[in-house]
Amino acid sequence: MKINVRLRDFLVKALVESMSVDMMVTLAQRFIPYYNLHERTGFSENMSVPNRDAARQIVNDMRDSRLILQFAGLLVVMHTDGLMGRKYVIPHMREILAEIHDSGFVFNRQFGTFVEDSRIRKTRNWGILLEGQEYIFSFMSLDIVGNTALVREYPEETIQATYGDLRGIVQRSIEQREGRLWNWEGDGGLAAFYFAKKFNAAVLSSIDILHELFLYNRLECRLKGPLSVRLAVHGGPCEFRRNTEDIASDTINRTLEIEAVHTRPNTVTVSNVVYLALDPLLQEMLVPVTPAEPDILHTYELRWEE
Repeated sequence: MKINVRLRDFLVKALVESMSVDMMVTLAQRFIPYYNLHERTGFSENMSVPNRDAARQIVNDMRDSRLILQFAGLLVVMHTDGLMGRKYVIPHMREILAEIHDSGFVFNRQFGTFVEDSRIRKTRNWGILLEGQEYIFSFMSLDIVGNTALVREYPEETIQATYGDLRGIVQRSIEQREGRLWNWEGDGGLAAFYFAKKFNAAVLSSIDILHELFLYNRLECRLKGPLSVRLAVHGGPCEFRRNTEDIASDTINRTLEIEAVHTRPNTVTVSNVVYLALDPLLQEMLVPVTPAEPDILHTYELRWEE
């Protein structure tokens, strides 16, 4: 995001009018470890950095490090919920929110940060992830069962229309939980989730897809039989690249392996890493997979109640 002069000035004023220099540095160190204000400003260690100089330097450093949205998001949290047991009144918050909104971002209270306004644009980095930086993601892999046989059996226009419908189901399911489709190859794809509750979001999106596909097969499917998919969810560290096809990641590879090796048609398989991070009610919807070596895997399957 490009920071304009108005937003920079409002952020500087907000810092100057609401907190001490020491508190400003504490906030900066949440994003830039070992942040040293004296080194950044050129003031000697035995001199106090004036409030306005400190605020301007910190805002400029957040801008240059492409961390301005995260920094502004922390100010919103301080203003609404407090920080470290203390409530803060951050002035100029309305103006800050308006400037950021005009740039295509909105504050999401659930995630505690700014995210892209999905009515304006949807990018693979949510507008905030940095090239080459490592983040913790939850990934969802989807594959169409029997793709080769389907392509041979049906005309190309039927396959293209059916697979297009499936992609629409997938995108609606993941994007309503701030997920992003990183890759789609016609017969399946990979979705990524980044924000808080990312593991819940990936699993719930997978379950949604199974439910939506169940209805689609009975009401709209052009094929003679139902369209079947396999889904898997795993999470862990991954280095972000804007060209997501260039990403080399053990976490992604493990997600694809779980889907290809351990997942039955029309089910979701969830790794132990994800399962342990889920809300208890969501855990209750999953059952262990057997055999489950080398991990304990869990699965969800759409079933009729007995």
